[in-house]
Amino acid sequence: MTTTEPWEREDIGGTREHKRDPELRGMRPGVLIGAGGWRLRAEVPEAGFTLTVEADEVTAEAEHAELIGRCVPPAWGQVREAMLAQLRAARQVLAGSGIGYLGVLAADVDGRPRMVVLGVAAATWEPPEGIDATSLLTAMLRHSYPQASALVEEFPTDHGPAVGVRRCGELTLPFPRPDGPPVTIDTGISQAMVIFPGTRLLGIVTGFCFHPTDIDLTTVFTATIAHKMTAVPSGSTLA
Repeated sequence: MTTTEPWEREDIGGTREHKRDPELRGMRPGVLIGAGGWRLRAEVPEAGFTLTVEADEVTAEAEHAELIGRCVPPAWGQVREAMLAQLRAARQVLAGSGIGYLGVLAADVDGRPRMVVLGVAAATWEPPEGIDATSLLTAMLRHSYPQASALVEEFPTDHGPAVGVRRCGELTLPFPRPDGPPVTIDTGISQAMVIFPGTRLLGIVTGFCFHPTDIDLTTVFTATIAHKMTAVPSGSTLA
């Protein structure tokens, strides 16, 4: 029922809506991604590091180095180099995938470094005729996370119904500590999936945080992006 396709993608400039809407403060125009006659329009955070839309390799390397510098102690030289290599590889893969935007927000808050990874993608959503799309998506997600392993709830957005998912779990990083053993961390994931009536588009916003106590902050970003996503016909002019 849900499939991904080789989505078209383009960066977009400022619009009159973006300039006058107070709810978009701190956000900037993001990308249009879509196929089959429709495109997904998303607004993304202004302050952040983008992993898929840098103009060139030099700009990408500079942004990645600044990002790692905010999150990894200088003494962890090997870890820093490994993370830079991972980001470099991820950018190459993601630039050719169906993900329209992947970015990172990083800052030191209350003496603790915090980092949130945000991604925006689109999928084809075609529920069976006569079935409520929102209820079906909610039921599928709750089946995927049994025994309350994730919080699944429905919520409205400006342009269509949505379903949100919040969960926490352990993650083993793909690079070891300087002394050798693997690093396992507790993480949080927050997703918002927006159904656009009359189209085949499902807008998906995913937020990932490296500490479960940041799940609320991550959800703020995913929900904000989801609430402002729109589906526009391909070839339309955004004023």
